[in-house]
Amino acid sequence: MVTFGSRLADHKGVGPGFDAVRIGLALSVLYIHTSLLRVESPEAALAPVGPYLPLAQWAFDFAPLPMFFALSGFLVAGSAERLSIGQFVVNRGLRILPALAVEIILSALVLGPLLTVYTLGQYVSDPLFARYFLNILGSIHYELPGVFLDNPNPRIVNGSLWTVPHEIACYVLLVGAMFTGLFRRRFLVLLATLALFGVSMSIFIVGKLGIVLPYHDALTYLFVTRGAARLVPLFLAGIVLYQYRERIPYRFGYAVACIAAYVAIAAFGSPDWNANPIFSFATAPIFAYAVVYAGLSPKLVFKPLSRGDYSYGIYLYGYPLQQAMIQLMPWIDNRPAFFALSIAAASAMAIFSWHAIEKPILRLRRKFSLTARIHTGEEPAAAATLPPVQTVPAAK
Repeated sequence: MVTFGSRLADHKGVGPGFDAVRIGLALSVLYIHTSLLRVESPEAALAPVGPYLPLAQWAFDFAPLPMFFALSGFLVAGSAERLSIGQFVVNRGLRILPALAVEIILSALVLGPLLTVYTLGQYVSDPLFARYFLNILGSIHYELPGVFLDNPNPRIVNGSLWTVPHEIACYVLLVGAMFTGLFRRRFLVLLATLALFGVSMSIFIVGKLGIVLPYHDALTYLFVTRGAARLVPLFLAGIVLYQYRERIPYRFGYAVACIAAYVAIAAFGSPDWNANPIFSFATAPIFAYAVVYAGLSPKLVFKPLSRGDYSYGIYLYGYPLQQAMIQLMPWIDNRPAFFALSIAAASAMAIFSWHAIEKPILRLRRKFSLTARIHTGEEPAAAATLPPVQTVPAAK
Protein backbone atom coordinates (compact mmCIF):
# COMPACT_ATOMS: atom_id res chain seq x y z
CA MET A 1 0.00 0.00 0.00
CA VAL A 2 1.28 3.43 -0.96
CA THR A 3 1.27 5.67 2.10
CA PHE A 4 2.24 9.21 3.00
CA GLY A 5 5.41 7.75 4.49
CA SER A 6 6.36 5.80 1.39
CA ARG A 7 5.76 8.86 -0.79
CA LEU A 8 8.11 10.85 1.41
CA ALA A 9 10.71 8.07 1.20
CA ASP A 10 10.38 7.91 -2.59
CA HIS A 11 11.31 11.59 -2.78
CA LYS A 12 14.10 11.49 -0.19
CA GLY A 13 11.97 13.06 2.52
CA VAL A 14 11.02 16.15 0.52
CA GLY A 15 7.43 16.40 -0.69
CA PRO A 16 7.77 17.46 -4.34
CA GLY A 17 4.58 19.51 -4.41
CA PHE A 18 4.88 21.43 -1.16
CA ASP A 19 6.42 24.52 -2.77
CA ALA A 20 3.54 24.78 -5.24
CA VAL A 21 0.95 24.15 -2.51
CA ARG A 22 2.35 26.92 -0.34
CA ILE A 23 2.34 29.36 -3.25
CA GLY A 24 -1.20 28.33 -4.13
CA LEU A 25 -2.41 28.91 -0.58
CA ALA A 26 -0.59 32.25 -0.35
CA LEU A 27 -2.21 33.40 -3.58
CA SER A 28 -5.59 32.22 -2.28
CA VAL A 29 -5.15 34.47 0.74
CA LEU A 30 -4.15 37.31 -1.57
CA TYR A 31 -7.34 36.76 -3.55
CA ILE A 32 -9.44 36.70 -0.39
CA HIS A 33 -7.99 40.05 0.59
CA THR A 34 -9.08 41.62 -2.69
CA SER A 35 -12.31 42.10 -0.72
CA LEU A 36 -10.50 45.10 0.79
CA LEU A 37 -11.70 46.98 -2.28
CA ARG A 38 -15.09 47.51 -0.70
CA VAL A 39 -17.01 46.78 2.45
CA GLU A 40 -18.32 43.25 2.02
CA SER A 41 -22.05 42.66 2.16
CA PRO A 42 -23.73 39.52 3.52
CA GLU A 43 -24.85 38.73 0.00
CA ALA A 44 -21.26 38.73 -1.25
CA ALA A 45 -20.24 36.14 1.36
CA LEU A 46 -23.02 33.83 0.17
CA ALA A 47 -22.30 34.25 -3.54
CA PRO A 48 -20.39 31.50 -5.42
CA VAL A 49 -16.65 32.00 -5.35
CA GLY A 50 -16.62 31.80 -9.13
CA PRO A 51 -18.85 30.99 -12.11
CA TYR A 52 -20.15 27.41 -12.04
CA LEU A 53 -18.31 26.68 -8.78
CA PRO A 54 -20.58 25.16 -6.09
CA LEU A 55 -18.75 26.79 -3.19
CA ALA A 56 -19.79 29.98 -1.45
CA GLN A 57 -17.26 32.78 -0.96
CA TRP A 58 -17.33 32.40 2.84
CA ALA A 59 -16.44 28.71 2.57
CA PHE A 60 -13.57 29.45 0.20
CA ASP A 61 -12.31 32.16 2.54
CA PHE A 62 -12.38 29.75 5.47
CA ALA A 63 -10.19 27.03 3.94
CA PRO A 64 -6.66 28.42 3.36
CA LEU A 65 -5.78 29.15 7.00
CA PRO A 66 -6.52 25.67 8.36
CA MET A 67 -4.71 24.16 5.38
CA PHE A 68 -1.69 26.37 6.00
CA PHE A 69 -1.48 25.27 9.62
CA ALA A 70 -2.02 21.58 8.86
CA LEU A 71 0.74 21.75 6.28
CA SER A 72 3.01 23.52 8.74
CA GLY A 73 2.40 20.88 11.40
CA PHE A 74 3.21 18.06 8.98
CA LEU A 75 6.44 19.65 7.81
CA VAL A 76 7.70 20.96 11.14
CA ALA A 77 7.08 17.59 12.82
CA GLY A 78 10.03 16.21 10.89
CA SER A 79 12.24 18.93 12.31
CA ALA A 80 11.00 18.27 15.85
CA GLU A 81 11.66 14.56 15.41
CA ARG A 82 15.27 15.12 14.46
CA LEU A 83 16.51 18.24 16.24
CA SER A 84 17.19 19.02 19.87
CA ILE A 85 14.90 21.54 21.55
CA GLY A 86 17.53 24.29 21.36
CA GLN A 87 18.21 23.62 17.69
CA PHE A 88 14.50 23.55 16.93
CA VAL A 89 13.86 26.91 18.64
CA VAL A 90 16.77 28.60 16.87
CA ASN A 91 15.74 27.04 13.57
CA ARG A 92 12.17 28.31 13.82
CA GLY A 93 13.23 31.72 15.04
CA LEU A 94 15.65 32.26 12.19
CA ARG A 95 13.06 31.18 9.66
CA ILE A 96 10.25 33.45 10.85
CA LEU A 97 11.51 36.49 12.74
CA PRO A 98 14.05 38.19 10.43
CA ALA A 99 11.70 38.47 7.44
CA LEU A 100 8.84 39.50 9.73
CA ALA A 101 10.99 42.17 11.37
CA VAL A 102 12.04 43.64 8.02
CA GLU A 103 8.42 43.84 6.84
CA ILE A 104 7.36 45.60 10.05
CA ILE A 105 10.27 48.05 9.81
CA LEU A 106 9.59 48.83 6.13
CA SER A 107 5.90 49.39 6.87
CA ALA A 108 6.65 51.74 9.76
CA LEU A 109 9.58 53.63 8.25
CA VAL A 110 8.74 53.69 4.52
CA LEU A 111 5.11 52.88 3.81
CA GLY A 112 3.72 54.84 6.76
CA PRO A 113 5.58 58.11 6.19
CA LEU A 114 4.71 58.03 2.49
CA LEU A 115 0.99 57.47 2.97
CA THR A 116 0.12 59.09 6.29
CA VAL A 117 -2.04 62.19 6.39
CA TYR A 118 0.09 63.49 9.27
CA THR A 119 3.31 65.46 9.11
CA LEU A 120 6.45 63.42 9.69
CA GLY A 121 6.84 64.90 13.18
CA GLN A 122 3.26 64.06 14.12
CA TYR A 123 3.68 60.59 12.67
CA VAL A 124 6.78 59.52 14.61
CA SER A 125 5.63 61.13 17.86
CA ASP A 126 2.29 59.34 17.87
CA PRO A 127 2.23 56.32 20.28
CA LEU A 128 0.85 54.15 17.49
CA PHE A 129 4.18 54.44 15.68
CA ALA A 130 6.22 52.95 18.52
CA ARG A 131 3.62 50.29 19.28
CA TYR A 132 3.70 49.03 15.73
CA PHE A 133 7.19 47.62 16.26
CA LEU A 134 5.78 45.28 18.91
CA ASN A 135 4.50 43.21 16.00
CA ILE A 136 8.03 41.86 15.73
CA LEU A 137 7.55 40.23 19.15
CA GLY A 138 4.15 38.80 18.29
CA SER A 139 2.14 41.53 20.08
CA ILE A 140 -0.12 42.52 17.24
CA HIS A 141 -0.95 46.16 16.50
CA TYR A 142 -2.63 47.00 13.23
CA GLU A 143 -2.50 50.79 13.04
CA LEU A 144 0.08 53.34 12.03
CA PRO A 145 -0.67 57.04 12.62
CA GLY A 146 -2.82 58.54 9.89
CA VAL A 147 -2.45 55.58 7.50
CA PHE A 148 -5.34 54.20 5.39
CA LEU A 149 -7.92 56.31 7.21
CA ASP A 150 -10.25 56.54 4.21
CA ASN A 151 -9.92 53.02 2.83
CA PRO A 152 -13.07 50.84 2.78
CA ASN A 153 -11.42 48.82 5.54
CA PRO A 154 -9.75 51.70 7.37
CA ARG A 155 -6.66 51.93 9.56
CA ILE A 156 -5.52 48.29 9.28
CA VAL A 157 -1.99 48.22 7.86
CA ASN A 158 -1.44 44.47 7.86
CA GLY A 159 -4.42 42.37 8.88
CA SER A 160 -2.56 39.17 8.02
CA LEU A 161 -0.50 39.48 11.18
CA TRP A 162 -3.35 38.35 13.43
CA THR A 163 -2.31 34.71 13.08
CA VAL A 164 1.32 35.26 14.06
CA PRO A 165 0.66 34.73 17.81
CA HIS A 166 -1.17 31.51 16.98
CA GLU A 167 1.77 30.26 14.94
CA ILE A 168 4.08 31.08 17.84
CA ALA A 169 1.67 29.26 20.16
CA CYS A 170 1.90 26.20 17.94
CA TYR A 171 5.67 26.16 18.24
CA VAL A 172 5.48 26.69 22.00
CA LEU A 173 3.13 23.71 22.30
CA LEU A 174 5.43 21.61 20.13
CA VAL A 175 8.47 22.55 22.21
CA GLY A 176 6.52 21.62 25.33
CA ALA A 177 5.63 18.26 23.78
CA MET A 178 9.30 17.70 22.93
CA PHE A 179 10.43 18.64 26.44
CA THR A 180 7.93 16.36 28.19
CA GLY A 181 8.39 13.47 25.78
CA LEU A 182 4.76 13.70 24.66
CA PHE A 183 5.86 14.21 21.07
CA ARG A 184 7.40 10.73 20.98
CA ARG A 185 4.06 9.16 21.92
CA ARG A 186 1.91 9.73 18.90
CA PHE A 187 -1.27 8.33 20.41
CA LEU A 188 -1.07 10.96 23.14
CA VAL A 189 -0.59 13.67 20.51
CA LEU A 190 -3.73 12.40 18.79
CA LEU A 191 -5.63 12.49 22.09
CA ALA A 192 -4.36 16.04 22.80
CA THR A 193 -5.58 17.16 19.38
CA LEU A 194 -9.02 15.67 19.96
CA ALA A 195 -9.10 17.15 23.47
CA LEU A 196 -8.42 20.65 22.17
CA PHE A 197 -11.25 20.29 19.69
CA GLY A 198 -13.39 18.95 22.51
CA VAL A 199 -12.72 21.98 24.71
CA SER A 200 -13.58 24.36 21.87
CA MET A 201 -16.83 22.56 21.02
CA SER A 202 -17.85 22.29 24.68
CA ILE A 203 -17.42 26.02 25.31
CA PHE A 204 -19.33 26.77 22.10
CA ILE A 205 -22.24 24.45 22.97
CA VAL A 206 -22.42 25.69 26.57
CA GLY A 207 -22.67 29.25 25.28
CA LYS A 208 -25.48 28.29 22.89
CA LEU A 209 -27.35 26.75 25.81
CA GLY A 210 -27.14 30.04 27.71
CA ILE A 211 -24.79 28.70 30.38
CA VAL A 212 -22.19 31.23 31.50
CA LEU A 213 -18.85 29.81 32.56
CA PRO A 214 -16.28 31.62 34.70
CA TYR A 215 -14.28 33.89 32.36
CA HIS A 216 -16.73 32.90 29.64
CA ASP A 217 -15.92 35.76 27.26
CA ALA A 218 -12.18 35.13 27.49
CA LEU A 219 -12.61 31.38 27.00
CA THR A 220 -14.89 31.94 24.02
CA TYR A 221 -12.46 34.37 22.44
CA LEU A 222 -9.53 32.03 22.94
CA PHE A 223 -11.04 28.66 22.12
CA VAL A 224 -13.94 29.45 19.81
CA THR A 225 -13.58 32.63 17.78
CA ARG A 226 -9.84 32.71 17.25
CA GLY A 227 -6.96 30.41 16.43
CA ALA A 228 -7.29 27.83 19.20
CA ALA A 229 -10.35 26.43 17.42
CA ARG A 230 -9.46 27.03 13.77
CA LEU A 231 -5.68 26.91 13.62
CA VAL A 232 -3.83 25.30 16.52
CA PRO A 233 -5.72 21.98 16.31
CA LEU A 234 -5.02 21.89 12.58
CA PHE A 235 -1.32 22.30 13.30
CA LEU A 236 -1.58 19.35 15.68
CA ALA A 237 -3.54 17.40 13.06
CA GLY A 238 -0.65 17.93 10.63
CA ILE A 239 1.73 16.55 13.26
CA VAL A 240 -0.52 13.51 13.73
CA LEU A 241 -0.53 12.86 9.98
CA TYR A 242 3.26 12.95 9.99
CA GLN A 243 3.52 10.63 12.97
CA TYR A 244 1.11 8.12 11.42
CA ARG A 245 2.42 8.64 7.89
CA GLU A 246 3.26 4.96 7.38
CA ARG A 247 -0.37 4.00 8.05
CA ILE A 248 -2.18 6.66 6.03
CA PRO A 249 -2.99 5.61 2.45
CA TYR A 250 -1.93 7.92 -0.33
CA ARG A 251 -4.85 7.78 -2.73
CA PHE A 252 -6.18 10.22 -5.28
CA GLY A 253 -9.72 9.04 -4.67
CA TYR A 254 -9.46 9.97 -0.99
CA ALA A 255 -8.24 13.47 -1.88
CA VAL A 256 -11.13 13.97 -4.31
CA ALA A 257 -13.53 12.69 -1.66
CA CYS A 258 -12.16 15.25 0.79
CA ILE A 259 -12.84 18.10 -1.63
CA ALA A 260 -16.32 16.80 -2.38
CA ALA A 261 -17.06 16.36 1.31
CA TYR A 262 -16.07 19.94 2.09
CA VAL A 263 -18.23 21.31 -0.72
CA ALA A 264 -21.15 19.22 0.53
CA ILE A 265 -20.75 20.26 4.17
CA ALA A 266 -20.34 23.93 3.29
CA ALA A 267 -23.47 23.82 1.12
CA PHE A 268 -25.53 23.54 4.31
CA GLY A 269 -23.61 26.25 6.14
CA SER A 270 -23.46 30.01 6.47
CA PRO A 271 -20.78 32.62 7.19
CA ASP A 272 -21.27 32.34 10.94
CA TRP A 273 -19.83 28.84 10.69
CA ASN A 274 -16.42 30.54 10.54
CA ALA A 275 -16.63 30.76 14.33
CA ASN A 276 -18.18 27.32 14.81
CA PRO A 277 -15.66 24.81 16.23
CA ILE A 278 -17.92 21.91 15.27
CA PHE A 279 -17.42 22.94 11.64
CA SER A 280 -13.67 23.23 12.27
CA PHE A 281 -13.62 19.74 13.77
CA ALA A 282 -15.59 18.23 10.89
CA THR A 283 -13.35 19.79 8.26
CA ALA A 284 -9.99 19.26 10.01
CA PRO A 285 -9.24 15.79 8.60
CA ILE A 286 -10.51 16.92 5.20
CA PHE A 287 -8.11 19.87 5.03
CA ALA A 288 -5.19 17.99 6.54
CA TYR A 289 -5.43 15.02 4.20
CA ALA A 290 -6.03 17.09 1.07
CA VAL A 291 -3.18 19.53 1.63
CA VAL A 292 -0.61 16.85 2.54
CA TYR A 293 -1.71 14.68 -0.38
CA ALA A 294 -1.18 17.61 -2.73
CA GLY A 295 2.21 18.38 -1.20
CA LEU A 296 3.37 14.82 -1.78
CA SER A 297 2.23 14.79 -5.41
CA PRO A 298 4.99 14.93 -8.07
CA LYS A 299 2.42 16.35 -10.49
CA LEU A 300 2.56 19.68 -8.65
CA VAL A 301 6.26 20.25 -9.23
CA PHE A 302 6.78 23.70 -10.74
CA LYS A 303 10.41 24.25 -11.69
CA PRO A 304 10.45 28.08 -11.44
CA LEU A 305 9.68 27.68 -7.74
CA SER A 306 13.04 25.96 -7.28
CA ARG A 307 14.58 29.44 -7.22
CA GLY A 308 13.03 30.24 -3.87
CA ASP A 309 10.18 29.90 -1.40
CA TYR A 310 8.20 33.05 -2.04
CA SER A 311 5.05 32.12 -0.11
CA TYR A 312 6.14 33.76 3.14
CA GLY A 313 6.94 37.02 1.40
CA ILE A 314 3.59 37.02 -0.40
CA TYR A 315 1.92 36.54 2.97
CA LEU A 316 3.90 39.27 4.71
CA TYR A 317 3.63 41.99 2.09
CA GLY A 318 0.33 41.23 0.34
CA TYR A 319 -2.08 42.96 2.71
CA PRO A 320 -0.23 46.29 3.21
CA LEU A 321 0.49 46.53 -0.51
CA GLN A 322 -3.17 45.97 -1.32
CA GLN A 323 -4.20 48.66 1.14
CA ALA A 324 -1.62 51.00 -0.37
CA MET A 325 -2.90 50.39 -3.90
CA ILE A 326 -6.46 51.12 -2.80
CA GLN A 327 -5.36 54.46 -1.35
CA LEU A 328 -3.14 55.45 -4.25
CA MET A 329 -5.43 54.17 -7.02
CA PRO A 330 -8.99 54.78 -5.80
CA TRP A 331 -10.30 54.21 -9.32
CA ILE A 332 -9.60 50.48 -9.02
CA ASP A 333 -12.93 48.69 -8.76
CA ASN A 334 -12.40 45.50 -10.75
CA ARG A 335 -11.56 42.57 -8.51
CA PRO A 336 -9.71 40.42 -11.12
CA ALA A 337 -7.61 43.41 -12.18
CA PHE A 338 -6.88 44.23 -8.55
CA PHE A 339 -5.89 40.61 -7.94
CA ALA A 340 -3.47 40.70 -10.89
CA LEU A 341 -1.87 43.90 -9.58
CA SER A 342 -1.70 42.37 -6.11
CA ILE A 343 0.14 39.33 -7.42
CA ALA A 344 2.67 41.51 -9.21
CA ALA A 345 3.33 43.76 -6.22
CA ALA A 346 3.42 41.03 -3.58
CA SER A 347 5.58 38.77 -5.75
CA ALA A 348 8.12 41.53 -6.29
CA MET A 349 8.47 42.07 -2.55
CA ALA A 350 8.50 38.32 -1.92
CA ILE A 351 11.42 37.92 -4.31
CA PHE A 352 13.22 40.71 -2.47
CA SER A 353 12.46 39.12 0.89
CA TRP A 354 13.68 35.70 -0.18
CA HIS A 355 16.93 36.70 -1.85
CA ALA A 356 17.88 39.59 0.46
CA ILE A 357 16.75 38.21 3.82
CA GLU A 358 15.35 34.69 3.99
CA LYS A 359 17.90 32.83 1.85
CA PRO A 360 20.94 34.40 3.58
CA ILE A 361 19.38 33.48 6.93
CA LEU A 362 19.01 29.89 5.72
CA ARG A 363 22.78 29.78 5.41
CA LEU A 364 22.95 30.44 9.14
CA ARG A 365 20.42 27.67 9.71
CA ARG A 366 22.80 25.14 8.20
CA LYS A 367 24.53 25.11 11.56
CA PHE A 368 21.32 23.81 13.13
CA SER A 369 19.64 21.75 10.39
CA LEU A 370 21.14 19.84 7.52
CA THR A 371 17.90 20.06 5.57
CA ALA A 372 18.21 23.82 5.38
CA ARG A 373 20.91 23.12 2.80
CA ILE A 374 18.24 21.71 0.55
CA HIS A 375 16.82 25.20 0.14
CA THR A 376 20.18 26.79 -0.63
CA GLY A 377 21.06 24.19 -3.25
CA GLU A 378 23.62 22.39 -1.07
CA GLU A 379 21.86 19.17 -0.11
CA PRO A 380 24.39 16.71 1.31
CA ALA A 381 24.02 12.96 0.90
CA ALA A 382 23.48 12.62 4.65
CA ALA A 383 20.35 14.73 4.37
CA ALA A 384 18.79 12.68 1.59
CA THR A 385 16.38 10.81 3.84
CA LEU A 386 15.49 13.73 6.10
CA PRO A 387 12.14 15.54 5.92
CA PRO A 388 12.06 19.17 4.84
CA VAL A 389 12.23 21.92 7.39
CA GLN A 390 9.92 24.61 6.11
CA THR A 391 7.56 27.06 7.68
CA VAL A 392 4.13 28.03 6.53
CA PRO A 393 2.94 31.61 6.95
CA ALA A 394 -0.25 32.46 8.63
CA ALA A 395 -2.55 34.76 6.97
CA LYS A 396 -5.86 36.15 7.57
